[in-house]
Amino acid sequence: MDVNSINNNISTLNSQPSVELNKTGANNKIEKVDNESLSLSVNQYNQRRDELSLNVQSLNEGIAIGKIAENSLNKQEDFLNDIKKNLESLKSDDTNLQDKNEIKDKINQDLQSFNQLAYETKFANKNILSVDYYDEQKNVEISTSNDNFSIEKPNTPQIANDIFEGLNESNLNLPDDLEKVLDKVETATRQIQTITSEFTDFGNKLESSARGTIQEQQNLYNEAKVNKNRNFGNESSDFNKTNVTANVGYLAASQANIVQEQSVRLLS
Repeated sequence: MDVNSINNNISTLNSQPSVELNKTGANNKIEKVDNESLSLSVNQYNQRRDELSLNVQSLNEGIAIGKIAENSLNKQEDFLNDIKKNLESLKSDDTNLQDKNEIKDKINQDLQSFNQLAYETKFANKNILSVDYYDEQKNVEISTSNDNFSIEKPNTPQIANDIFEGLNESNLNLPDDLEKVLDKVETATRQIQTITSEFTDFGNKLESSARGTIQEQQNLYNEAKVNKNRNFGNESSDFNKTNVTANVGYLAASQANIVQEQSVRLLS
């Protein structure tokens, strides 16, 4: 092929700008569609991510409430056990009658501490173990986008008040009266144990739901194109620890298509 032929072919190609323009237009159209699809995918991803983050935050607050309640209930049971020991010691006590009734002062102090603990047990400045007339929330409620969890708020001061009334109406020098007070204490202990079990069950359900939600988060991160090289599982801690809380970051980051880093730790 001679040089003139090559030059003629080049000239022919250069004389077809419309073909090149059409190709560029098609490429731009394809690129625009790809960008729109990617933008929609990122928006959906961010919405789901933020939803899951809020779910974890709510669940962790519920778990925290359960742990706080259990801790205080265990201490209240300790007060009741001390009261029971003091009462049982009177059965074989050979001291004079006045000494037996003096034990009421010690028991009343324990009951006062029992009630004080109930009133001081709070989360976000809201009572957990006591209910008064002005309390608008009679239940502890935790809601997520998928589930609702609820437990009736106990009124443990009433348990102590029942013992107080029975104690101060009794003569501890009389065996029958002493047994009646002991029965009240044992009944109160069973009530506290039942309430503790209910909060434990409440917390277990929340932990189960939180584990599932964290697994959803992990799957979401692993499946998202922008996070293929990340392992979200390493960012969440084990629920076997004592503390639970969620640092969910700022939800506004989703508006800038920023990948939110989430860490989860247990809060007692």
